[in-house]
Amino acid sequence: MKRILLISYYFPPSGGPGVQRLLKFARYLPENGWLPTILTVNPKYAAFPSLDESLLDEIPSEIEVIRTRAWDPFSLYSQLQGKKKEEVVKVGYIDGTQIFNKFARWLRGNIFLPDARVGWVPYASREARKLLQKYKFDAILSTGPPHSSHLIGLSAHKMSGLPWVVDMRDPWVEIYYTEQMFETLLAKHIQTRLERRVLSTASAVVSVSNYLGSGFQRRAPIKHYETIPNGFDPSDIKSTQNVLSELSDDAFTIAHVGTYNLLRHSDAFVRALQRMKELTDIEVHLVGAVDPDAVEAYHSSGLAVKAVGYISHQDAVDYMNQVDLLLLALPQVSTGSAKGVFSGKVFEYLSAHKPIIALGATDGDLAELLDETNAGGIYDHEDEEGIYSFVHRCFQLKNQSWNINEETLQEYERPRLTQRLARVLDYLTE
Repeated sequence: MKRILLISYYFPPSGGPGVQRLLKFARYLPENGWLPTILTVNPKYAAFPSLDESLLDEIPSEIEVIRTRAWDPFSLYSQLQGKKKEEVVKVGYIDGTQIFNKFARWLRGNIFLPDARVGWVPYASREARKLLQKYKFDAILSTGPPHSSHLIGLSAHKMSGLPWVVDMRDPWVEIYYTEQMFETLLAKHIQTRLERRVLSTASAVVSVSNYLGSGFQRRAPIKHYETIPNGFDPSDIKSTQNVLSELSDDAFTIAHVGTYNLLRHSDAFVRALQRMKELTDIEVHLVGAVDPDAVEAYHSSGLAVKAVGYISHQDAVDYMNQVDLLLLALPQVSTGSAKGVFSGKVFEYLSAHKPIIALGATDGDLAELLDETNAGGIYDHEDEEGIYSFVHRCFQLKNQSWNINEETLQEYERPRLTQRLARVLDYLTE
């Protein structure tokens, strides 16, 4: 069996959708002739937006997980704010009072490059060197964000000469929150050079969507490129008799599972639900990391909303299977990457066979996915009439099964997607 070194900052017990991709690759690669060794950060030194201890049970026993120290600016920032670190760690940005918020975002955008997890690089690079001397690896894979992981992969590749796969789950220089970071021209230049160096040096680049991939190929000469989307694991979709006590039997229930903040919030969606209240009781459940200001936007409209907070992955899957409508709100962005913004959560939504209403670019990769799977509709954040029409249709079809394209859906099963990664690795090593 061949060996691969997988480098990822996010790994169990870190929670959230970003963890699932590498966890499932690690789980199914041995079935395809590749034994992974995981290089990740020690949770005691990490800045994880959420924790999910239950995911540790999914790590195969034969896989070695190496955890290193790290330094991250969130520790210092939380001390200055007088808060716990987990209270200020957000996905992609930093929370806090206005003055501290702006200063911290400026530091993040101009000093901590390529991202706030860059303090992991020296520790992990040193450990990668030891592992490459200890084992006979055949390939290396780094996944990001955080894109600091790719600097570790670059170092390991340069030292060993092994084939190196760069896995891009999100954009780099075009990531949607760059506008919040007050980036100077110098910082933009550094980020662009780092991205180009990583992409052009890698033996192969993999991304989660065609649109993102076209952007990477436009900005750097890439030796070999593949699109391997996110997906869902059929083994996670367990039949359960558990009825969530938070859900009302009488109301029309809507759930958003994942990070929800004002960048994703839609006043038009709220107005559409207010109109629906004339027909039925409406309940909105926001499951995961939720901005209190976004919750208040629902409360002030008179809608019943429940901020559930972060729950285990299995409980999140239960939520998806028991509500009437799934909301997938993408961030409202003006960068060129908007059409390629593609939440990994959508694939688990698809596996629930519930209707999906998405808010985002109506001509991007997500729109194409929803169309080919017949899973739902996507609307602009301000399209009140379109949103209302779709929600009304879903209400009329409540308690009826949604006609998903099963043949297309099967293409997004994690074991199949891991086979595609294994073929890339075989190609690079043979």
